[in-house]
Amino acid sequence: MPPERSTQIRERLFYVERHIAPLEWDASRKQINEFKKIELERLKSERESLLRELKDLTPVENTT
Repeated sequence: MPPERSTQIRERLFYVERHIAPLEWDASRKQINEFKKIELERLKSERESLLRELKDLTPVENTT
């Protein structure tokens, strides 16, 4: 199951990051409305949770 879940997380992460980029561009130029600000924050928090979940799924390699 982890390989399939990992693939799903990576696909969702790709989708989220593609939507974050233009919103951050708008925000950096102060051309973002309130709805888009809320959407940007929601997407950023989703990205963080996806990254955390992906990190938990990947086995930790021994670096010693």
